[in-house]
Amino acid sequence: MFSGSIVALVTPFRDGAVDFMSLEKLIKWHIESGTDGILVTGSTGEGLLLTQSEREEIIKTANEIIAKRIPLIAGCSSSSTFESIALAEQAEKAGADAILSIVPFYVKPTQAGIIQHFADIHNNSKLPIILYNNPGRCSVNASVETIITLAAQTRIIALKDSDTNLARVIKIKSQVQNFNLLSGDDVSLVGYLSNGGDGAISVTANVAPQQVAEMIRFWRAGNTKGVNDLNYRLISLSEALFIESNPIPVKYALYVKGFIDNELRKPLTKANDITKNAIELVTEKWRFY
Repeated sequence: MFSGSIVALVTPFRDGAVDFMSLEKLIKWHIESGTDGILVTGSTGEGLLLTQSEREEIIKTANEIIAKRIPLIAGCSSSSTFESIALAEQAEKAGADAILSIVPFYVKPTQAGIIQHFADIHNNSKLPIILYNNPGRCSVNASVETIITLAAQTRIIALKDSDTNLARVIKIKSQVQNFNLLSGDDVSLVGYLSNGGDGAISVTANVAPQQVAEMIRFWRAGNTKGVNDLNYRLISLSEALFIESNPIPVKYALYVKGFIDNELRKPLTKANDITKNAIELVTEKWRFY
């Protein structure tokens, strides 16, 4: 269920408030483009910069628009275990099908602490849980052994991994069953799939939903030429989307084509000229829309 091309959706703003009209347009576009699942209130969705009421309304709105056609995942991340549990409860009430929760950031827990954190979320919530490992943002890396231990929990059903050590995919896949492995790094997605991955939670899919979904389907079908042709174009886009901190570049890319306003929550700032030029060049060259 939680595999293929899952978009880590941006949160559009207008005049400081969530732009629900643009959110609806984006969600409908993704469904029409073949996206396999939608993540709201994640890192790309500026989830940590939203108010509690905004988070709840975004999840509710997305649930109503999607109407169970594809899975809806809610980002429920905090350094606090208690807060993470509260966010999971909110997501369930608002209609999410699953939650994505990151390894606690800044506090730098031990591996035992990571295991206890997610075990407590599991034992105090009801939705399926996707673990999110992102050492670049969290300053701590969930080990292969930690992931394998957590995968034994009934409702911990997948991992989004932004660690680019692709040997992790092979090691985890060889030890666990009924547990999906999702790339959190768009540039290395094909390598991730080659080592046993099941899909991606993708930033790039915000801009090129049809192409990311199609590339993963080509991979499943064994269409190597189709994969390589799309990957050549998508890598150029993915690199441009990470010149500055996510979601600065991706929001500019969607703004250029008229999907959203170019507005972010502080302390995030608008794209600089280097980012703008790179985004405009690659999107015009490859016509991703």
